[in-house]
Amino acid sequence: MYYKALFFLFVLLSASTHAESLTLNTNNKNISISTETLRKLPIHKIRTATNYTSTAIFSGVRFSDLFKLYDIKGNKIRIYALDDYSYSIAIDELYKYNAILAYLKNGEKIKTSELGPFVSIFPRDDHPELKKFDVDAKTVWQISRIEVK
Repeated sequence: MYYKALFFLFVLLSASTHAESLTLNTNNKNISISTETLRKLPIHKIRTATNYTSTAIFSGVRFSDLFKLYDIKGNKIRIYALDDYSYSIAIDELYKYNAILAYLKNGEKIKTSELGPFVSIFPRDDHPELKKFDVDAKTVWQISRIEVK
């Protein structure tokens, strides 16, 4: 029984640690990015609704700032969620709409049970052309990995 309790505790602690970082894969190199790393970059806010949430203020870093920090070059990224859902997005589109990698919702850390710890956010309420299924698919939550293509 003691070992089962220890194992359960280990799994819980591993999941919470894993939930605080994501992997950026570029040129066959994996870069671990933590919330602490993201907090060192300029924070940007987008007030918008998503297909999963009512209107909220999402805060995080622009993908353009993140890619500049790591000197990322490419045409597309593929974003993967914890459940292995993934979607490809043109980097030009991320830059055009100043999309963010959000880690706060209404000033609070986004819990895994509420889309977090990281979610890609587009300002769809500010751009009518973004209110369609395609952008819903690009709003990837529970992001675990980003691959640059």
